[in-house]
Amino acid sequence: MISQSQSDRSSVVVVGGGLAGIAAAVRLADRGLAVTLIETRKRLGGRATSFVDPATGQVLDNCQHVLMGCCTGLLDLYDRLGVADQIRWYRRLYFAGKPGVIDQLEADDLPAPLHLTQALMGFRLFSLVEKAAIARGMLAIMRLGTIGRDKLSDTTFAQWLSDHHQPQGAVDKFWSVIVISALNELPERVSAAYAVQVFQEGFLASEQAYVMGLASVPLVRLYDAAGRVIEDAGGRVLLSTGAEGFAFDGQRVTGVRLANGNVLGADQFVSAVPHDRLIKLCPEPMRQADARLQPLEQIETSPIIGIHMWFDSPQGQPLMTLPHLVLTQSPLQWVFNKGYDDQLGGQHLHGVISAAHDLVNAPADQILEMAVGEVYKTLWHRRAGSAPRLVHGRVIKEKRATFSAVPGIDRLRPGAAGRIVNLYLAGDWCDTGWPATMEGAVRSGYTAAAAVTGGG
Repeated sequence: MISQSQSDRSSVVVVGGGLAGIAAAVRLADRGLAVTLIETRKRLGGRATSFVDPATGQVLDNCQHVLMGCCTGLLDLYDRLGVADQIRWYRRLYFAGKPGVIDQLEADDLPAPLHLTQALMGFRLFSLVEKAAIARGMLAIMRLGTIGRDKLSDTTFAQWLSDHHQPQGAVDKFWSVIVISALNELPERVSAAYAVQVFQEGFLASEQAYVMGLASVPLVRLYDAAGRVIEDAGGRVLLSTGAEGFAFDGQRVTGVRLANGNVLGADQFVSAVPHDRLIKLCPEPMRQADARLQPLEQIETSPIIGIHMWFDSPQGQPLMTLPHLVLTQSPLQWVFNKGYDDQLGGQHLHGVISAAHDLVNAPADQILEMAVGEVYKTLWHRRAGSAPRLVHGRVIKEKRATFSAVPGIDRLRPGAAGRIVNLYLAGDWCDTGWPATMEGAVRSGYTAAAAVTGGG
């Protein structure tokens, strides 16, 4: 039942409780609208959340989600939710190249964009030829600016690298490593404009832009706070509430049909679900009425695989002492140290494989075996004694994890507002100017909220 105070205000239903929906709902509630946020799952967070492992009963993140210092929208949302202090920041990033060799990326006292130059040029991973090529490539990226970057929207990053004479070693050990991790797509498939943006805004813009932030708690705990913020502002959050479709009268959305048969009405509606889910929510007359909804089926997706691994520690020797590690010459791209697990009696490591097109359909046991082998090869190189034994493993496949930022994708990404005047769109796949990131999702939610209220 909606209270009298709610009924006196303009009402908004936000469909989807991921980051885009949370951002939209929090901003709208803050501006005095009567907000109802509905989410199919039992907890908020969408794809950037946690689940309970049935084998152990532990709360695990579906995949390790990373933010950077340049993610200003996401940082603002965390401040609004009161969880900014639960992000742990790392100014020093660790890269594994040759067996037993770890390189470190950390800014020095030089001003941006030169603050990482000395560290990169000191990498033992790169040959002198590769270092010179990387320096030339970064200089070319600096010179492009945003205007030059936008002109690359129909070009693949692989083509740009070829045009700038980057040797294969530099491509494999630097450019591809960064782009695949940041954009969840391969250089031969991803738009050069978005790849260049990663380096311009994540590496060159400021001394703080590259700094990496990781949640110190399971992701779901960050977003539990969102429900309290929305409800404290007079809104409500309906979990385990599935949307079956929008009710449409030919001009406006009149309600959201719920899985329990009820119809939830409001003045305005924000869709913050993935684009493939939105297709299923919109009846054909609705799609024909709004150009934003027509090209959604053309948006491609890219998969991510997360691998949780627990290893015992014989003779008290942990397998990994670093907080994280980028594997530059491995199908396993990142390993994150989640610490010692008292319940399972071992060290918990979390591996990530982005743009996992070739592996996502492989059996989980095969993926786990490969990941464990890569961990041993990288972290137990020439160490004495028995290697730690795998105690437990869990593979999480996100087959449609993000939209694929292929060349020409911006022609398919819709804006927040359109022909259907009371339907607003949010999601990292919308026209945010950012690739498929948590930052893009938050920005889309804020943009949708501004469109609803007519404000900035």
